[in-house]
Amino acid sequence: MAKGATPGREQIIRRMWKLANAGVEDAVKLACFPTEEWGGVEGMNLDALTEFKRGSNGVVELKFTDRARLLERLLDAADHSGEDQVDRFLSAMERQEEGK
Repeated sequence: MAKGATPGREQIIRRMWKLANAGVEDAVKLACFPTEEWGGVEGMNLDALTEFKRGSNGVVELKFTDRARLLERLLDAADHSGEDQVDRFLSAMERQEEGK
C-alpha cells in the first residue's frame, strides 16, 4: 500500500486484530525500568500504548488501546461485510480524530 493511500478492508481488520492482541509488557518496561534496561526503544512493541506521561513527581500514567471497543468493531465488521461498512468505519475514525 502506498503511503497516504486508504487501506483496504482486510488491512484494516488485520490491524485492528493486531491492536486488540498487542502486548503491554514493553510499555510497562518503558515506565518502570531505567533506560539501560529497556534494550532499545526501536525493538519495543508499543502498538497498544496510546499515551505516556511521566510527571515531575515521578508518577507515570499509561493509556492503552481500548480492546473491548476494537473487538466490538471487529465483530461488527465480521457481521457486515462490504465496502459500506469500511466507509462507515473510516468516517467514524475521521470524526473521532477531528474531535480531539
